[in-house]
Order: sequence, then structure tokens, then C-alpha cells
Amino acid sequence: MTLTRRLEIYICEDDKNVKRELYCQLYNWRYLIVNGANEMLSYLYSIDRLKYYKFITEKSKIDLGITGARGEPVKEGSAGYVLLSERMKGRVPTDILNCLQKTVIKKYSCFKPALFKGTCSLFTYKNNTPIPFSSISMKSLRWNQELNHYEFTLFGIRFGITLGRDRSNNKKVLEGCISKTFELCESSILIDDTKRKLFLLLSYKCGANTILLNDAKSVDASLSAEIPIIANFEGDVKHIGNREEFMHRRLQIQAAMRRAQVNSKFSAGGKGRKRKFQAISNFHNKERDYIKTRLHTYSKMLVDYAVANRCKHINLINQTDKEQRAKNDPFLLRNWSYYGLKKFIEYKAKLWGIDIRILDLSKKNGDSF
Repeated sequence: MTLTRRLEIYICEDDKNVKRELYCQLYNWRYLIVNGANEMLSYLYSIDRLKYYKFITEKSKIDLGITGARGEPVKEGSAGYVLLSERMKGRVPTDILNCLQKTVIKKYSCFKPALFKGTCSLFTYKNNTPIPFSSISMKSLRWNQELNHYEFTLFGIRFGITLGRDRSNNKKVLEGCISKTFELCESSILIDDTKRKLFLLLSYKCGANTILLNDAKSVDASLSAEIPIIANFEGDVKHIGNREEFMHRRLQIQAAMRRAQVNSKFSAGGKGRKRKFQAISNFHNKERDYIKTRLHTYSKMLVDYAVANRCKHINLINQTDKEQRAKNDPFLLRNWSYYGLKKFIEYKAKLWGIDIRILDLSKKNGDSF
């Protein structure tokens, strides 16, 4: 299973001028890969559309062949790399170009059916695009005893890793990568212009946790709006979460957002809209982040409950029926996260080798909607 950790990093360099040049180099790489990715997207889309244009003859399609840098014909699958290397070879490391090509093609393949149906438009890459690289380029990942931090070298640039309080136990992940317990995968560096920080999006493969589970045991879990999760194991009922900390808190954030929007017309405008809408910006993504944290907490508590009882299966009771009924209820459709909670449960259960089963049974007492 491939997981990704977001770690804050910084350039280990004492000379301010050299450090400034290295930061400028990273920004330049990002600028080039954003332009290259958008150009490659346009190329992929135009090539696919040419195949379906009826007013272009087959002979013309053959004549529209792809020529490499040396004048030789190039296969269609390799044309993307030729395009990127022609624009950025010598300015961006080759490993970044290889990873960028894979990333763009993979994302384009996912959107391709919808593009040709006309249900979505061609997306664009923006300045929040990470700089991808393979695990081969990440060298000398180690613990520096003198500087008291983890560090690694990437394309000749030495980076330090900031763990802080490490509530997510990132130290264990880094130690696993150093000891080869975890396999490093294609990762990337994210430049956050808002926070003015660098982040390492570290991807790694890890197997399921080894624990003996009983295949005959299972936990029945019911997802509801009143109580997020009602878990039942052999008559032992466990309530995970409550309405006050989930639904009520969510409605509070929405109400505060509406009040800020109404009262923003009385705010001083100043030289632009930023000051006028400062109160609204304080609520930006606040509801999303709070709900995501709650769902992570609830799903972990359910999986830990199943692991503690050595259960091999988690049964989601009447989940399909609830989701169908929620589609017809605007309030539940807006405020209850059935899909997100279910995905978090599946993701965390997979780490322990626990299977998720959806059982549509007759409605039991206490199984609220």
C-alpha cells in the first residue's frame, strides 16, 4: 500500500547568497514544469482529437508524424518526453522530466473519457504543482547527530527535515525508509507560496501490519447522522462520536460563515478586496479541515476497536440504503459525509488487513438514519 507524508523541509546552507540562488532554482524548476505540463496536456489532447476528425484523411494523419530532436520518427508514446526535453533539457533535471511525463499522462488518462464526452473541460496546472522526482534521486537520507535533524540530498541540494512535535509519528516513517523497511516511491517537493515554506511529499510503500485476526469474528458498524458510528461486537455496543461534536459543530461553522458574509458589507475596503473580506477568509476551508479531522478520528477508533477484538471483518450495515435515501434529503446530502467516512474506514482497515463488507439487512432497533 502506497502512503504519502507531508514533511516540512528547508535548505541546509549557511551562505545567504547561495541559499537565495538555490531557492530561485527551485522556483524556476516549478515555473518550467508548470509550463511544460500544460503544453504536454495540449499536445496529448490535440493528438487524440486528430484521430477522430473525419475531415482529415488517413494519409494526412500519417504525414502528421512526430519527429525527434535528431530528425528521426518518434513513437506516439515517447513524444511527450521529446516535447519536454526539447523545451527544458539542461534547465531541469532529466529525472524530473521523466516523472512529470508519467504524472501528466496518468492524470490525462483518468480525465480522458469525460473530456471526449464533453462533461468536463481540459484542466490546467497551476503554481501549486509539486516538483516530482523518483526515489533514485533522493540520496543520503539519514539522521544528522550534530544538527539534530533528518536530512537528504536531492540534485546536489541538501535539505533538512523539520518534524516539530511529530504527532503523526513521521520519525517512525523516516526510520523505516532509512532501514529499507519501507520502500521509497516517486515523491515530490511542494512550494507553498502562502506559508512561504517547502514541503516534501514523501511517498512510500508499506505492507499490512502483522497481527493475528480471527476470520470468524466481525464488527457490525452502522453510520448515522445522530451518532457517526455505532459499533457492535457480540452484544458490546460502542458509540463513536456524537451529534454535538460533528453535526452541531459543522452547522456552527456554516452559520459563522454566513454572518461574516452578511457583515462584510460594513467592513472598510481600503485599497482592495482583501481587507474587506478578511473576516470571510478566516473561515476558508475551516469546515472542510474540521470534518476531515473528525472523520479520521472516528475511522481510526472503529478500526482500533476491530483490532482490539481481533476481528477480520467490519460490516457496514444498511449502508447502500442510507446513501440512496440521503440523496433525496438536501440537509443530509450537504452535512453528512457518508462517502468520506467510508473511504477513511477502508483505508485504515487495509493497513491491518481487515476486510470491509456492506451488508443490507433489515433495519434493527437503534439503527438510526
